[in-house]
Amino acid sequence: MGETNKTNSYTEFFYKAFRNILIVGIPLVIISALILGFSVSHSSATGSNSNSGSDSVTLTLSTSCTLSSSVITPHHASLNGGQYEEGIGNTRINTYCNDNNGYSIYAIGTSNNIDGNTDLVSNLDEHYNIHTGAYANGDNIDTSTPSFWGMKLIPGIGTGSSSELTPPTIMNSYNSYNVVPSSYTLVASRTSGTNMTIDTNITGSYFNTTYNIYASSVQPAGSYEGKVKYVMVHPNSNSHNTIPDIDTAFAAAGKMKVYEEGGKSYYAMQDMDSQICSFVANTGASTATQLVDIRDNNLYWVAKLDDGKCWMTSNLDLDIGGTGVAALTSENTDISTTASGSGIYVDGYTVNNGVWTWTPTSTAITANTHITYPNTGTITVSPAWPINNYTTPYSAEGGDTYYYTSNSTNNDTRYNSLQACKASHTEAECKRYFAGNYYNWTAAIASNNSTDISTTGAIAANSICPKGWRLPSTSQTNNINNEFGIMLYKAGITVNLSAGGESVGYKDSGFNKLRSNPYYFVRSGYIYNGSLGDPTVLGRYWSSTVSSGANAYDLSFNNTDIYLTRNYGRYNGRSVRCVAR
Repeated sequence: MGETNKTNSYTEFFYKAFRNILIVGIPLVIISALILGFSVSHSSATGSNSNSGSDSVTLTLSTSCTLSSSVITPHHASLNGGQYEEGIGNTRINTYCNDNNGYSIYAIGTSNNIDGNTDLVSNLDEHYNIHTGAYANGDNIDTSTPSFWGMKLIPGIGTGSSSELTPPTIMNSYNSYNVVPSSYTLVASRTSGTNMTIDTNITGSYFNTTYNIYASSVQPAGSYEGKVKYVMVHPNSNSHNTIPDIDTAFAAAGKMKVYEEGGKSYYAMQDMDSQICSFVANTGASTATQLVDIRDNNLYWVAKLDDGKCWMTSNLDLDIGGTGVAALTSENTDISTTASGSGIYVDGYTVNNGVWTWTPTSTAITANTHITYPNTGTITVSPAWPINNYTTPYSAEGGDTYYYTSNSTNNDTRYNSLQACKASHTEAECKRYFAGNYYNWTAAIASNNSTDISTTGAIAANSICPKGWRLPSTSQTNNINNEFGIMLYKAGITVNLSAGGESVGYKDSGFNKLRSNPYYFVRSGYIYNGSLGDPTVLGRYWSSTVSSGANAYDLSFNNTDIYLTRNYGRYNGRSVRCVAR
């Protein structure tokens, strides 16, 4: 078999409803490859004086899957208040693969190009949007019922001389009018093993889409626009809604890879969203992939963990204010697009055409400033780390340093270069234990001054995480805002979720699990009073949660104790990991 082949194309067709334009987009995702080989040989006539020879022919034929559309009747309707109409338009969506591995087709509402938006968006005001609803017909609609719309899929039938042409099976009740899905939902499927030989006519495998709309008597006149996106995943997994990993989920969501390194291409951290994460059925190491942070083209491992959330499983390494780092804006960084709100403090922020930019103060470290690791003695951070200062964002570049663990309670071995680490371990192993950067809490929450976020238990809304990601929360008083605790407890690493600032305790082998696949937490130390302390011994990670006016909570651990809510000054340097929004 050849390597997995992923092809993306994009087809849109248009329909009007309620004197509006509705757009249905169909990204094509093909995840497969097929290598067929055969040889043909021949020889000359036999005889004592005859010569013979052979000639070999090899054919490589890739798998081809297509998803295309053709409008049979336009999707548009003109209604008065209190009217209902169904069967609005008819578009044929043709599906074809030249193998018998089947496929699955998912749909999601994506009005205004926002995945999960299932409204018909009004041109008047968002308060007048028409929401999706599930109604079989209009015979029994109460006139007080709010306006709604829905979708229906109709399987195709055989064409030509054969009735055995097999269209996809309509799934999850979409053979009747149903809600436009707010998350990726299986709507059609063709079972693996289905013989495709007979489908010589591509139109023999298809389904039709149509829509219904009810306009209440108080619905204002205007135009409304909506969008539904369909995605094909091939081959069929034989078990629906079981996208196995994050990389496949990005493909199923129609995302495009944006960066290539070493002959491999990567999806962007900034394209992650909760829908993609929820699309992944598995948890653990099998879901892991690498994504690129488009701000500086650094690669990070991510995985869906046992708490059901997608986490970075390597330390953030963004040099704030550094050379080669893009401007930190609301388009690439986890910073708010509003000027105020709970946990938002916008010191150092500017806005231009709706795009917010955070400019760290000039004391932010540059990419050329790294921590120097002497053989013995104190490790001094340069420039000098501020003491009792949480009005200035600081970060320290940890350098190309790797803390390899042997999954034991011994201290880690620190390697000051990848080459040194590779002398004893594989490159892949070394890179999972990368130190990354150290940030004070003011930098971690993407501010030039964090003094206004001072209420104990408050959660900072912004962070230096990539867009679509944020700092995890923790808590001493409840487990709703205790994402660190829930993640570790669900992983079987800790005994408790929180314990008022005391050690929550490791479960059997909990420390080793914390340090191994897929978690890879690093004991890269911390910065205090201008020095790097306890590298190879302690790990410290900032949360988004305030513990008091001048402090914040973090996750800290060594080989015997693990704390979820240690109370530390915001001027201390900690590692950062992010969780998907």
